[in-house]
Amino acid sequence: MRDTQRRLETLEREQVRKPPAELHFTGIPSLPARPGGGVLLAASGVAVAGRLAPVSLAVSTGEKLLVTGANGSGKSTLLSVLTGALAPDAGTVQRPGALRIGHLAQDEALDPGATARSLLLAAAGRDPDDRDEAPELFGLIHPRELDRPLGELSRGQVRRAVLAALLADPPELLVLDEPTNHLALDLAVRLEDATQHWPGTVIVASHDRWLRRRWQGRTLALEEG
Repeated sequence: MRDTQRRLETLEREQVRKPPAELHFTGIPSLPARPGGGVLLAASGVAVAGRLAPVSLAVSTGEKLLVTGANGSGKSTLLSVLTGALAPDAGTVQRPGALRIGHLAQDEALDPGATARSLLLAAAGRDPDDRDEAPELFGLIHPRELDRPLGELSRGQVRRAVLAALLADPPELLVLDEPTNHLALDLAVRLEDATQHWPGTVIVASHDRWLRRRWQGRTLALEEG
């Protein structure tokens, strides 16, 4: 009997685990169109000392804008200024006060002990500690990743969880900083395609040549200041 039990335990340890099912991004949820249309966000001469040379731009409702430039040209800084996460040293940004913004930054300040489930539930305005709640995953998270601490996940897994949390509270303006970083190619393709066809407004910063070749919207090239 003991020999049989030991053999079963050995087989369980040595069995090859099936790979997780492939993720299929389900798309970006849409909000009702903001009345009036026109310019949604405008920046005039915004600059941050040592990080961003003066930039002026206007983004219309529903527009898709790609911000390109070499490392150090200020792409991430510009996105942070446009979303209000960073105050510029010079210049002004005009945006509606009630504008719903989803900002995917390159480096997120996250609690490593939090889980993807708690992140998504909190973003959706639900109890983050309720493990019986089933959040919308948007095809970005494997169910087995839901309750693992973020500190134990790979950068790609964390990035997908943060993106799903942004979509759990649907934005009007989606701001993505290097969105294809740490994503599998098929998922990056689906995300890029979804942003192009989503009716909301999108601003993407990227130096990814693949994304730049496929981009169908307007492009703003930053130069090092």
